[in-house]
Amino acid sequence: MTGRANPVGYRCEVLAEGTVCGTGREVRSVLGVFRTISPVLALRWLRGQARRIADGLDPDPGVSSWFHAHACEADPTEDAPTALRDWAADPDEERVARGHIKAGHPLLVTALDLDCAYTLSVRPIRVPAERFAQPSLTPRTHRIGGLAHPLYVCAEDPWR
Repeated sequence: MTGRANPVGYRCEVLAEGTVCGTGREVRSVLGVFRTISPVLALRWLRGQARRIADGLDPDPGVSSWFHAHACEADPTEDAPTALRDWAADPDEERVARGHIKAGHPLLVTALDLDCAYTLSVRPIRVPAERFAQPSLTPRTHRIGGLAHPLYVCAEDPWR
């Protein structure tokens, strides 16, 4: 065996890092964690988290029922909510990110605000190839007789 690690899943994480007001301390907060076996589901969750964070920081004036877009002048400076919304809505970015994740590479998306940085990440979960050794092809029998169910054949001791 080569010992090469095979991706068997993906771990998604959303972090916020920033300075605590009045103390000057840098803190890191985990805003969400998700595990999946599908790169498509990993990206779907990450894009949903990007929209959730953006709406929590600054409700989208285009879809908000209580805010009228023509009521005030928009600041042309890009901030974290705008960057997160733009990333989550861009189909070209999604296609590039999906290819990157499927190739087994980690993905990091960082949106900077005035006092905080929001990082959305997807990392492949790898398991060494030795753990995927071929099971014995000889059927095992139950204690009470008969052949073991195929799902239990891979287990060391199905009767634990």
